[in-house]
Amino acid sequence: MKNLFLLFFSVLFPIVWVHSQGCVAVRGITGFSSDVLFENTQPTNKWLMNVNNRFFESSSTFRGKRFITDTLVTNRSYTLNIAVNRMLANGWSLGLTIPVSANSRNNTADHKGLGILPRYTTRSFGLGDIRFAVYKRLLPLSTNKKMNIQAGLGIKLPTGDHEYKDYFVRNDSTKVLAPVDQSIQLGDGGTGITVEVNSFYRLNKVVLFFGNFYYLINPREQNGVSNLKGRNATQRQIHNNTTVMSVPDQYSLRGGVDFQFRKISLTTALRYEKVPANDLIGGNKGFRRAATIASVEPGLNYKLKTTLIFVSISIPFKREIVQNLENDETPAGFADYIVYTGIYFRL
Repeated sequence: MKNLFLLFFSVLFPIVWVHSQGCVAVRGITGFSSDVLFENTQPTNKWLMNVNNRFFESSSTFRGKRFITDTLVTNRSYTLNIAVNRMLANGWSLGLTIPVSANSRNNTADHKGLGILPRYTTRSFGLGDIRFAVYKRLLPLSTNKKMNIQAGLGIKLPTGDHEYKDYFVRNDSTKVLAPVDQSIQLGDGGTGITVEVNSFYRLNKVVLFFGNFYYLINPREQNGVSNLKGRNATQRQIHNNTTVMSVPDQYSLRGGVDFQFRKISLTTALRYEKVPANDLIGGNKGFRRAATIASVEPGLNYKLKTTLIFVSISIPFKREIVQNLENDETPAGFADYIVYTGIYFRL
């Protein structure tokens, strides 16, 4: 009954404000705790469920590493992530992640033109890209309670609408229906391969070190969706091959230490997220906002008998948008902090 109440509460109450990359289309990278992967699971557990509410608002614009302004564009995105893991024998497990998002983008440049007031808003809502993965703990559970490594290999399916459309205002009497900006599309249009590595090392009863790595390989080069927002292509866009959207790779690195005190534990970590300019597999043509964000990330975990609640705050110390032909040398939006929160259930 307690788990059902927490599940109902976590779905209905938007407890997360995630200020993250705004114009940069980073999807599928969320917060997590080392306890979820190792310390808070037992050999007898069959199912593990995570319900994660996420909201971000971004309005700080950067060109390269240089801050320009906080008034060009405001992106908002709310995502409900539901993840279910099935524990199997010998350290194997299966994972399924289902996201549902509601996004908006408010600016002038997409509509009448840069700096021409008022600002207008485009929106998207629906299912995102579903991900399925297989995991294996590489060290025997019974003899390696001080440390372990978990490897994961998965597939990301193009279930999210990557050609979601809304109306763009051209003048006081004309609106054009066209695909919304890449940053608020529900999916990227590609079938991707995900690679994950999670690890921990327990120094003593209080101190635990952890590390997480996630990489999404997107072999598809372009998804065929227009990047023009209902306008005719310019010679620059044709020359740069940016008339349609790309399907970029993305990855995340995170590592830190967890200080555990009975039901409460405190964490501190470094987080590094990136949309690279060049993919591991496939070409790089099409419009993409290649960018990097690096953050320090303190956090708090609270354990119940079969439930774990966590929250962490990432404070960026590096934000950079690559100025290249793939984004027509345009700037991109970031924000000042990122908040992750989640509720996990052992069923």
